[in-house]
Amino acid sequence: MKYFIFVILVCLLAAPSAVQSDDTKVSGRLFSYWGMDLTDGSASANEFGLGRAYLTIKSQLSDFTSLRITTDLRQTEDADGNTQYNIILKYGYIDWRPPFGKNSLNIRFGLQPTPYIDYQNKLWGRRYLSKTVADINKYLTSSDLGVSANVALGKDGALGQISAALFNGTSYSKLGEKNSQKDFNAYGRLNPFWKNDDFIRTAIVAQFYYGTQNIIISNLVEASDYRRQLISVGGLLAYRNTFDMGFDLNWYTLGQGPLANDFSQSGLSIHGTLYFMDMTDENSLLHTLNIFARIDLNDPNANLADDGNNYLIAGIEIVPTEGFKTSLNIRSRSFEDPLTTSEKELFVNSLLKF
Repeated sequence: MKYFIFVILVCLLAAPSAVQSDDTKVSGRLFSYWGMDLTDGSASANEFGLGRAYLTIKSQLSDFTSLRITTDLRQTEDADGNTQYNIILKYGYIDWRPPFGKNSLNIRFGLQPTPYIDYQNKLWGRRYLSKTVADINKYLTSSDLGVSANVALGKDGALGQISAALFNGTSYSKLGEKNSQKDFNAYGRLNPFWKNDDFIRTAIVAQFYYGTQNIIISNLVEASDYRRQLISVGGLLAYRNTFDMGFDLNWYTLGQGPLANDFSQSGLSIHGTLYFMDMTDENSLLHTLNIFARIDLNDPNANLADDGNNYLIAGIEIVPTEGFKTSLNIRSRSFEDPLTTSEKELFVNSLLKF
C-alpha cells in the first residue's frame, strides 16, 4: 500500500500535462521530538523520534472541482512490539462547488477530515504536541470515508460554517465497513466577532455524531443495539495576539447490545496561551515567545468511581520564523486511583512546514 501511494504522488508531481503548475500546490509538515521519561523508576529513558510527516497535494481541476491527497508517515508497532514507519493515506477527496451554490456550498466525497476534530486542532494550535482529547480517547477518528455537504456562512466562511456528513464510521487507519449502517455527523461553527479585529479568532464549535460501532452484526441482532453517539462543544476566546483560552467538551456513548446499559465516557480539554507578540518590540527575542498550558480531564467509565485521569501539558514555545515552531514542555498524567503511579515526561517538540 505504501508503495502504491508513493507512485501516485510521483505521477501527480511529474505530470505537467495533467494540470497547470499554478493550479497545483504541494505542502508538507514534519513533527519531530526528543522525549525523556521522568516517571519514578524509568531511569531517565529518552529517545529522539519522528512523530508524523505529512505530504499534501492540492489541485484545482476546474472552476468547480478540486482534489486533495495527503499521505501520513507515522510510527507503528508490529506484532513483536518493534517500532517502524509506515505510509498511509490520510486524506483523498474531491470537492465540488456547484454553480447554484454561489461559492457557499461545497460537496466533498472521499477520505476526508471529520470537521470538529479538524477545527479543534486549529483552535488548540499545537497538533505537533498532542492530538485533541476526542482523538486521543478514540471517540472519533480524524478522517473517514464518506460524503459531506458544507455551507460557508458569510463571505469565504468568515461568519462560520455548517455541514452534514455520512461516514462509514471506521477510520483512515482501519478501513473496512463491517455492517450496512452509515454514521451521521452534523457540525457547526460560529465566529461571533468576525468584524472585530481584536477578537477575530474567537469561535464556537459543536457537533452531533450518531451511528453504529464498526463490528460484525449477526442476523439476530440489529445494528442499532450497538450504537455510538458523540456530542461535542468547544470554542476559543482570543484577544489579538495577546492571549487565548479554549475548551473542548465531549460526551461519548456506546451501546452494549440488547437489554444492556449504555457505556458512557467523557473528556474535557482546557487550554490557554499567553503571546508576547503584541507586548514586546519586534526585534526582541521575546516577540517570538509563547507560554501555554493544557489540561485534559478524562472519565473512561461514567459508572465507575476513581477511574479518571488528568493529563497536563505546559511549556514555552518559540516561533522564530514562519513555518517553524519549537517547544520545551513538560507533561504529566495523574490518576484518581491512588494505587496507580503518576507519569511524567519532558519533551522538546518541533514543527517544520512548507
